Amino acid sequence: MKFKKSLSLILIFALVMSMAFVGCTSSSNEGGNEVAEGTEETTPVVDAPDEQATEVVEESDLAEDQIFRINIGQEPQILDPFQFRDDKATSLIYALHEPLFRISTDEAGYEPGLGESFEANDDNTVYTVKLRKDAKWQDGTDVTADDVVYSFKRAVDPEFGSEKAFDYYVIKNAEKVVSGELGVDELGVKKLDDYTVEFTLEQPMDYFIHYMVMPGFAPIQEEAGQAFKDIYGTNPDKIVSSGPFTIESWEHDSSITLKKNDHYWDAENVTLDEVYVTIILDGNTIASMFEVDDLDYMEVGPDYIPKYKEDPGFRVRSQVRVSFIEFNPNIEFLNNIKIREALSLTFDRIAYVENVLQSGDMPAYGLMPPGMTGLSGGDFREQAGDIVMDMGNDPEAIERAKTLLDEGLAELGKTKEEMEEFLEVLCVDSPGAKKNAQAIQQMWLKNLDLNLTVTPMQVKMLIPMLMDGTFHCVVGGGRTAQTPDPAYMVDFIYYEGKWDDPTYTEMMENAFVQVGDERIQTLMDIEKYVLEKFVFIPQQFGMASSVIKSDVAGFKTFPLTLQYDFKYVQIKN
Repeated sequence: MKFKKSLSLILIFALVMSMAFVGCTSSSNEGGNEVAEGTEETTPVVDAPDEQATEVVEESDLAEDQIFRINIGQEPQILDPFQFRDDKATSLIYALHEPLFRISTDEAGYEPGLGESFEANDDNTVYTVKLRKDAKWQDGTDVTADDVVYSFKRAVDPEFGSEKAFDYYVIKNAEKVVSGELGVDELGVKKLDDYTVEFTLEQPMDYFIHYMVMPGFAPIQEEAGQAFKDIYGTNPDKIVSSGPFTIESWEHDSSITLKKNDHYWDAENVTLDEVYVTIILDGNTIASMFEVDDLDYMEVGPDYIPKYKEDPGFRVRSQVRVSFIEFNPNIEFLNNIKIREALSLTFDRIAYVENVLQSGDMPAYGLMPPGMTGLSGGDFREQAGDIVMDMGNDPEAIERAKTLLDEGLAELGKTKEEMEEFLEVLCVDSPGAKKNAQAIQQMWLKNLDLNLTVTPMQVKMLIPMLMDGTFHCVVGGGRTAQTPDPAYMVDFIYYEGKWDDPTYTEMMENAFVQVGDERIQTLMDIEKYVLEKFVFIPQQFGMASSVIKSDVAGFKTFPLTLQYDFKYVQIKN
């Protein structure tokens, strides 16, 4: 694929940033308030239907004050759909900017947004979207195809320089526009008439709807974009909404207030008058606010699970995230597959999540987290099953690992002492990351009598080493899905270009041009192949716990794409 090389550095940067701030720490959310599933006794049903989220309240049972209060813990950098890079911005962008289609919890997985309908051509390379004619911006002007086309051209315009331009490389010629090889008018987004937009893609994608529901596919008003340029989305007076809410105030590092948008096309189905968002980092403060009813919803940390696990409002959801150890197969010692397998076998995932993380995360025996699309629309992880074995699920793992290590060292003509002196285990320089890496170090010491050095590093130093392949081993890397499509969890290996394996490359390039179950089966084969090479060693799947007040109905949370949807929230008497 021609876009491989130039996409590589951008995707590496995105991957490393998620590693640094998500994977290498113990799944933190809301500042110091770590998210967690709870202890084994909790036995939650993940992603089960939530009656409270789907409840519809009669008008006579509604409270007079329709205000929903939530904390996001971290200041969003920007609320521009085409510039944001932090997860905390997604739900706010989604509330302010209507995407082409909205995420839905029904079987289809989407519902109308700015788009009323779409059609794909026979090979799924061209999508034609019909916009609704009753959609308005908050100033009362019409949302048209001109706004949509402008938004995507703006996103890939090299003069604009969006840090997330690579998100749109699925669109025809997007990468060539970003690189300056083609002009923005060559982008595969075209106006057919005032309310019809045509998207032409780089490759067949029968799953393009997963992109159209993303906050990053929510158009902005052309007039506002031209007026505010790269500072669009930095303050309330530099945002023009098309979504269910407008932004009334933004007290930076303190709070954000959203108000109902009376010009929203579906305003009659929006009950809330206000969403009040606090920006507080301290987990204890957040818990205290929930206790005195200053918050209606709270992400629950491990310390508070015993208190809230029996609460009717306690929920657990997958974050569709995998954290992993990455070995560099191009350096001495780790260029031997037997040594890599020995290290993999002696990493006890069950002990790691229960005794080290204590955050409710699940042991990962594959790269695909639960929640990724499988064959015939099923769950990929359930269908593929456990691929990885370790000492937690194989009683013979330790003895086999010792034999493999001895054989690998003999093949290299090296000793264990030489390996200890040479090999370095890297992690991000933070207390959580160091604790996690040292726990894995101790597993290798106990089970293989192998004492490796753990070196914490600042992100700015770690990124170049990952980009140029000069690292040995990195603990806590990871991948968080943006859509339910499983390719995202394995194609980064292709884009990075660090692992030169012709079989993997051929399989991945086949998947690029396949659709349907044929493509999903290829991705299953790719996951199995990758894990059998012991270059990427899955650690854990991320989980999140929360609690919500009993008088809240219609609040929806999602495992990926965005965290929260405020549109249908109602406050009961």
